[in-house]
Amino acid sequence: MSFFFIQMSDPQIGLFAHAYKKYKNPRVIELLGKPPGDGFPETHLYQQAIDISNRLNPAFVVITGDLIQDPLNLDQYQEFTRISETLNEEIPMYLLPGNCDVGEQPTHNLIGLYRDRFGADNYSFDHQDVHFLGLNSATIFDPLLVPNEWENQKKFISMDLESAKNSKEIIAFMHHPLFGSSSDEEDGHFVLPRERRLFLLEQFEKYSVNTVFSGHWHRNNEASDGRLQVITTSAVGFPLGDDPSGLRIVHIKDGVISHKYFGFDQVPERIDIEKI
Repeated sequence: MSFFFIQMSDPQIGLFAHAYKKYKNPRVIELLGKPPGDGFPETHLYQQAIDISNRLNPAFVVITGDLIQDPLNLDQYQEFTRISETLNEEIPMYLLPGNCDVGEQPTHNLIGLYRDRFGADNYSFDHQDVHFLGLNSATIFDPLLVPNEWENQKKFISMDLESAKNSKEIIAFMHHPLFGSSSDEEDGHFVLPRERRLFLLEQFEKYSVNTVFSGHWHRNNEASDGRLQVITTSAVGFPLGDDPSGLRIVHIKDGVISHKYFGFDQVPERIDIEKI
């Protein structure tokens, strides 16, 4: 068993303009050299990510949320969709919602809109002997307005992991990291609340889910709790901190998971899975 996939996060079409107009974020000028004008600066970045994926030909591409800045902005949705459709049709693409896609406090309307556009927000799939679980972490972060969604999600997680318990490896994807430094850290905007984090930690331990890939931070981070590795991937779009816009390449060989984040100008020309 040997294959690799690409994880992207936070292409977030529309964020440059939002960050400049609402917050006058100086990072925008630093990156662009000027205020954002017409169009989307994210277009060039997301297109690079898709072009790289076409060149490398991974087993699949997964995007862990914040696809666009404003789910009610039709131009942002159409631009994300237009670029996504340039991915080679032989390469499966799996999408997940972030807080910007379904709301900081998700609503039934926004979750329904996401599903109409992109499909399921909780799902699983298999590749070779590995089981992959994709979760709507925005609902986990704040289910106040959609309590039934959280209850249904808990049932889905338990049933799906039970059905996959004989897989060689189980990997989870979500937008929000479970935690950033410690599994019992305090609640905050950047991690899942402890109350619901505990349920996931218990399920992941029970079914040997040892790796979770996420985004949300617009910078890279790695944390662990025993065997559990929580990998946070920086943004395709507007980066924060020292990490450039880029993507993560994940290789799985004989049950061993290795991964590396690349800025777009650092990605190798090709991937030889026999030599990784």
